[in-house]
Amino acid sequence: MSAGKARAVLPLALIGTRGFGAVHLRQMAPLRESGRIRLVGVVDVAEPEPGIGAPWFPSLAALLEGADQAPEVLIIATPITTHADLAREGLAAGCHLYLEKPPVPSLVDHEDLLRAAGEAGRVVQVGFQARGGGGAARMRELLASGALGEVRSVDAFGAWMRDRAYYARSPWAGRRRMDGRRVADGVATNPLAHAVDLALQIAGISRTSDIARITTELRRAHDIEADDTTYLRVDPAGPGSFVQAALVTTAPSQGDPWIEIRGEKGRARLEYTTDRLELVDASGVRTQESLDRRDLLVDLLDHLDRLDHRDGPDHRDGREDSSAPLLSPLESTEAFTTVLEATQSGPDPRPIGPEHVTWVGEGEAAHPVVRDVEDWMGRALHAGAPFSRIGAPFADPDAVHETTASALAPPRHRAPDPTGGEPR
Repeated sequence: MSAGKARAVLPLALIGTRGFGAVHLRQMAPLRESGRIRLVGVVDVAEPEPGIGAPWFPSLAALLEGADQAPEVLIIATPITTHADLAREGLAAGCHLYLEKPPVPSLVDHEDLLRAAGEAGRVVQVGFQARGGGGAARMRELLASGALGEVRSVDAFGAWMRDRAYYARSPWAGRRRMDGRRVADGVATNPLAHAVDLALQIAGISRTSDIARITTELRRAHDIEADDTTYLRVDPAGPGSFVQAALVTTAPSQGDPWIEIRGEKGRARLEYTTDRLELVDASGVRTQESLDRRDLLVDLLDHLDRLDHRDGPDHRDGREDSSAPLLSPLESTEAFTTVLEATQSGPDPRPIGPEHVTWVGEGEAAHPVVRDVEDWMGRALHAGAPFSRIGAPFADPDAVHETTASALAPPRHRAPDPTGGEPR
């Protein structure tokens, strides 16, 4: 903003007040108190608890018609099955979007939403909050500079514990599909999706065209449809490190997830939920760094302020401005959506035999622990291979699925058949 120019109070609406929507309400409170934003309304299928301080509407259409001020920004914090439709409706109404992760359940939806945003001249920030941590840029810098020497892979490790109540919290929890629509609520695509997305970003893989092949092994110990014990590997289309992840909600306890770059001259490990980075050089000397975090909603608001300053007060049109990039724009999440597509294109996750699982606790607080799962996660990352290819006792070779990124792309983007046949 130019000196002396008052910053306009930005009208904003929230869709979804429960779950992560409640987190958004808490996090935006200082912005409301400071006059940075005005919450003009909230949307939810059921009336929220009192005290939100904004009118409630049962649908986005009702809000757009009945709010006393049109929102310029919509935060969408609803089940993934609703993201694409709500996002398109918001863009058509002229709103910029903050869209919770995972942004959409398919590459087709991703392409359609990008097109809609471009036609509307609006921006879409995706809620991959780990991108706001300073560790993301620091890790990219370490990888690009060669400070760690030759690096084979960017590894993600997430050992979480989730109980029966977690998967009973809503009808879509733990589902792959519901009412004929894709849900994709697996460990790699929802609770630990940040690990997958951040590892891809650190490795410089942001588009489908950056990916050659994806390998997955999806298993489950909970009585759910989706995966809860997962290995995946993303091989790049060109030179560079591959990305791999070992992610579970079947660990004996909850641990801080991390991203690691290991090279011949040392390694760097980022705990992205705490923004702590540990560097270890070739001689074993350890250095700790504590990094700052930038809120993604503030990042979006600042982005719009810069666009407003560039275009003038009547033209907050959101068209791309390289001098003010978003931290998590929709276009940069295409690689993540490609990985999501790969997890859904193969067989449904196979159950882990009861002989390999111990249930701890009672009733809704009970949670499964896959025997020695954290040890086997580490071994898989060390080998760069799925559980079944390193001899994990709970593994099943039939659960391994390999696909090319070109096979996952929407039909008009698939590579032509070199034999002259139809696109494959």
